[in-house]
Amino acid sequence: MSDFNFDNKNIDKRPIRVELDDALYPERVKIIMGSKAPKHLDMVGNTDLLNMAGLGFCGSRKSSPKGLETAQDCADQAAHNNVSVVSGNAAGVDFEAHYNCLKAGGKTILVLPEGINHFRIKKALQPVWDWERVLVVSQFEPDHPWKAYRAMTRNQLIIALSKAMIVIEAGEKGGTLNAGQETLKSGLPLYVAQYQDMSVDARGNQILLDMGALKLAKSRSTNRANLAKIFESMKEDKILKNLPQQVDLL
Repeated sequence: MSDFNFDNKNIDKRPIRVELDDALYPERVKIIMGSKAPKHLDMVGNTDLLNMAGLGFCGSRKSSPKGLETAQDCADQAAHNNVSVVSGNAAGVDFEAHYNCLKAGGKTILVLPEGINHFRIKKALQPVWDWERVLVVSQFEPDHPWKAYRAMTRNQLIIALSKAMIVIEAGEKGGTLNAGQETLKSGLPLYVAQYQDMSVDARGNQILLDMGALKLAKSRSTNRANLAKIFESMKEDKILKNLPQQVDLL
């Protein structure tokens, strides 16, 4: 039985636990993560977001202003294309993705690197927060604290809840680079931000591009990140389309 000790100050919601064999448990998580799929997911918010096409975001906590601007732009476009933003509720790229999606009227999934009892709505998110457009998810026991290895594990769930992933400013090592590599292993499309004067802290971007990631660059006509092909490709869920083959392989 789950031991929720959820701080519901200013939050009129209570978490639920979804077990691996429950109908609400996302099928794509089972397929992509296989035997590593979490045995349960603790959730609070609008679970209908699990049925939306999700665009995952992963990037540095200390991203450059250009990287943050790219995250803002991509999240805004996702909101206006009925695509949910899936990210890890960290500082930097994650925050900009969640905030700008909600600001634009979109929907977002926050995947926690700790147990759900530790969740608090960040002060900077409160002005745009709407529980009808938000889902908070944790794969850990309710009281488990943040740990670096849990943040890495959390990234696997972000990938599994997404139809495509965007990486912004990956270092030569660390969680963002690892998330990109794991995305490629999963067979999901990975798009890596590419722009002039890339930060020296973003050398992992080229590593991922050399491994087969696709470039995410600006459109000359709109001067915004060119997401049109990404949104078009997300209309077809290749993971679920190949379900019989995937199941046979597990």
